[in-house]
Amino acid sequence: MTTATAPERAAVAGLPVEAAPRHAAGRPGTEPGRGDERRTGPERPRGSRRTRRAATIAASIVLLSLLAVVGANAYLTQGQVRLTNLQSQLGSASGTYRDLELRLGQLENPSQVVSRASSDGLSPPSRVTDLTPVTDPASGATATSPANATPTGR
Repeated sequence: MTTATAPERAAVAGLPVEAAPRHAAGRPGTEPGRGDERRTGPERPRGSRRTRRAATIAASIVLLSLLAVVGANAYLTQGQVRLTNLQSQLGSASGTYRDLELRLGQLENPSQVVSRASSDGLSPPSRVTDLTPVTDPASGATATSPANATPTGR
């Protein structure tokens, strides 16, 4: 099938050749005899392909942005769960530390030490002596020796 060029269409329609529609030279699909065969559907406006491409790019950017926000939200939520777990472990460890400190204070109480020693069969000392540190001249190490102990008379 051959297509008519603009001057031929004008002549068929009874119009003068000067009144025939003019085509922009060099634009695909507008030169006479070239590209007209490819158009089978209704003619689209020139910017529709660009508009569709811009809309596709914009939609892709919006979609990727939303996915990034969802990913960041999941990451923050995971961090909050870890933080909550660590806080509960810290609370538990602090409670255990307080309990152990209380127990240590009770065990270090002098009356508790004496009563425990009495129940184990030990008797109170007749005299109390303080130990003084002794430095070994050969090694420079400090040691305590009961031979150098001085009685305090308690």
